[in-house]
Amino acid sequence: MTQENLKIIQTIMRGSRIGLIACKIAESLSISHIEAFRKFYHSETCRKFHDRRTGLYLVGDNYIVQEFLSEID
Repeated sequence: MTQENLKIIQTIMRGSRIGLIACKIAESLSISHIEAFRKFYHSETCRKFHDRRTGLYLVGDNYIVQEFLSEID
């Protein structure tokens, strides 16, 4: 597998996880899924999730949700 193919696969996997994370945020905050997605996507937590250097993409979705909730609190 080439480095380029690996990057594509990682991007796809992160993208699908964002949907799951947004659903959990929506439940936690009692807001719509669209609003949860918007809030998460524009957050520092999401920026870190996309930044491979932080390693945040390696942890579970529940941890990321808690990180986000702490950020907005």
